[in-house]
Amino acid sequence: MRPGRNALAPGKNASAYSSAKAAELHLARCLAEEGGASGIRVNSVNPDAVLQGSKIWGAAWREERAQAYGTKPEGLEEYYRQRNTLKVNSLPEDIANAILHFASSRRSRKSTGNILNVDGGVPLSYPR
Repeated sequence: MRPGRNALAPGKNASAYSSAKAAELHLARCLAEEGGASGIRVNSVNPDAVLQGSKIWGAAWREERAQAYGTKPEGLEEYYRQRNTLKVNSLPEDIANAILHFASSRRSRKSTGNILNVDGGVPLSYPR
């Protein structure tokens, strides 16, 4: 599953979106518990602000998010980069690599119910 940052951290002016993402994360945990006895693994990849190649970042959403964070739409990518510890952008290939990790029975055969943040280190989203 891919819930996103808002599953763990609140999103300003995005209550419904954040709540839906939190529910998605909890569903993954429940499914991990229910499927474990049958060897079914369920893990979550938790990215933040993958702007590149994403249709969600069209004009309306980008403008609303920029306004919520007090920046201009063209400065949103820099805003997200500066709010993470490593000062990096999350790219589609970063998310694909995280999914590949969990899809590999060799690499993660004993992993279920986990959250793998792919966000450059957003402290509000640290699971523990």
